[in-house]
Amino acid sequence: MDKIRRKSELGITGRNKVFDTARTTNAFDVLIEAERAWDALSLFRRDYIRNRNYLYGKQWNDRIKDPDTGKTITEEEYIKRQGKIPLKNNMIRQLVKNVLGQFSSNQTEPVCVAADRADQELGEMMSIAVKYAYRVNRMWGMDIRTLESFLIGAVACHKVRYTYSDVLGREDVIVENVNPARLFFDTAMEDFRFWDCDLIGEIHDLSIADLISAFSHGDEEKAKELRYKYGSYRSRIKDSYETLTSRKFDSMDFYCPYDTNLCRVIEVWRKESRERYKCHDTLKGQWFKIEKDELHIIEEKNLQRLEQALSQGIPEDEVPFIETEYFVDRYWYARWITPFGEVLQEMETPYMHGSHPYTLALYPFIDGEVHSFVADVIDQQRYINRLITMIDFIMGASAKGVLLFPEDMLPEGTTMEEIADQWVKYNGVIVYKPKPGVTPPQQISVNATNIGAYELLNLQMQLMSEISGVHSALRGADPKANTPSSLYAQQSQNSATNLIDLLEAFRSFREERDTKIMKTQQQYYSSPHYINVAGNNYSETSKHFKPEMVRNIDFDLSIEESQDTPAYRQLADEFLKELFSVGQIDLKTLLENSSLPFADRLLQTIKTKEEEAAKQQGEIQQQAVMQGMPQGMPPVPQQIPQQPQQPQQLINNILPQQQ
Repeated sequence: MDKIRRKSELGITGRNKVFDTARTTNAFDVLIEAERAWDALSLFRRDYIRNRNYLYGKQWNDRIKDPDTGKTITEEEYIKRQGKIPLKNNMIRQLVKNVLGQFSSNQTEPVCVAADRADQELGEMMSIAVKYAYRVNRMWGMDIRTLESFLIGAVACHKVRYTYSDVLGREDVIVENVNPARLFFDTAMEDFRFWDCDLIGEIHDLSIADLISAFSHGDEEKAKELRYKYGSYRSRIKDSYETLTSRKFDSMDFYCPYDTNLCRVIEVWRKESRERYKCHDTLKGQWFKIEKDELHIIEEKNLQRLEQALSQGIPEDEVPFIETEYFVDRYWYARWITPFGEVLQEMETPYMHGSHPYTLALYPFIDGEVHSFVADVIDQQRYINRLITMIDFIMGASAKGVLLFPEDMLPEGTTMEEIADQWVKYNGVIVYKPKPGVTPPQQISVNATNIGAYELLNLQMQLMSEISGVHSALRGADPKANTPSSLYAQQSQNSATNLIDLLEAFRSFREERDTKIMKTQQQYYSSPHYINVAGNNYSETSKHFKPEMVRNIDFDLSIEESQDTPAYRQLADEFLKELFSVGQIDLKTLLENSSLPFADRLLQTIKTKEEEAAKQQGEIQQQAVMQGMPQGMPPVPQQIPQQPQQPQQLINNILPQQQ
């Protein structure tokens, strides 16, 4: 039994949430709710597919009614029936590439700042850990592809969890991308921060081996039960598709997988409520929650403490009871459900941040609507395709060098085929006798393009730039003659300004995701280890991650411009060079903070030589003592050492000169 101390002697040491919930076997109501949320996004998924088709060149796939048959066919089929080729000039792809290039050219990285200035070194320690997660998950490339999907459908979703990775061969914080075709969430949300979200989840298609590995939990009977639920036999080989297409996502069904050899599992995170009691153990300084029917356990413990305290002479008002308070708890609860409503696994959120593992971004989400970057320019792309196809139609149907040869002018003994053959020869000669009153042969050539089509095409090209906000200066187009460099730079800046709102929405998404990465690392990293991320000049102490020091620290995470750029590294190296030149730092300090590729190797060489010199000095002193010489008086060296280099000369030999 715990030793009782006076309540006035005790203090709070921390908070701890310890409670379990009952398991269920069926969750049909949760499954139906998830299906309704997925069905409510059917129009969104249809628009996403259309936007993606326009981005990647499938721009004649909209369906129309055939005026001849009354059936619904694609625009491409209708144009081909006219004997023409459905032409297109894909301008959307180049616009998206320019936005991705704009994002890639301004590299940013997460930075953690401790709420208390005294803990700033811990902030550096946490920043290194988050950047380590970036490197492990290849986050920079993943963010570029996620941004491309964000431009297509105005939606982005990542999942952050601590789990075992076959690629890494260990447990770590893993970030996964969630395909919009598998995603569902609460469509009744109104807050563009998504704080009013009550349901979110995704559809999984797993092989039978992955299913048993994930949900059997080492129980052989549970593994047999899973095989029985999903059929006695499942092939190890997935179905092969004809090409690398998106057909399996475009034809996604909520209950049945596209590949019949896979097992469908629906993961649902739902915000639920339950009557509970908040408990404050004043003896141990802990906070925790209990179920409503567990209140009698707390009452029994308080009674035992009272009896023990009275036996020790402690008055009742000084007894450190476990204080309770009734409340309705709102929490996130997760279930993994089969298509038949059976629960494979369920749990209350295990994460310290108290939420689900997903990070969601919808743009702009005003009045619950989303509008993507690609959707804004589809109408201009359609009109451009229509104009170039119309020009092709007109040019194909117009007269181009047609010969009008009167029959009365046909010479005797000559056929019309011979006339046509001579007409197209560059040195052909047609001999005939002109007849009075008969019009001589003439050639007709019509200028089929002088109908304003080119002017309309140029207009649509300009509207494409105006609507998208990606102007010629941002695309790197050559400026007009006599354009000042300052004006061109201003045009580039103004064009980039048009994309700030879009990129800012994506930056907020990254900040929220990185915050979950940080909190997951704080929670699950249990052993100290050394983390060093290339290109960051943090102190050596910050590179030694100590989980017990950062676990209960509040950090503010922000996305800032990356310091791992050639320009920044050159500036830092030049600054270190100046400090070394004036003698404010030594060579070891310079190498420890330099970004030169050989700095670590050279620093290790210097430390090795210092150790060898110290060892040699010790041997000389020991030899002098044995020979009766005064300690600290080494023998006179036989060779005069070389004069050490001056600081400026030495640094010039190490660091490259500024161009």
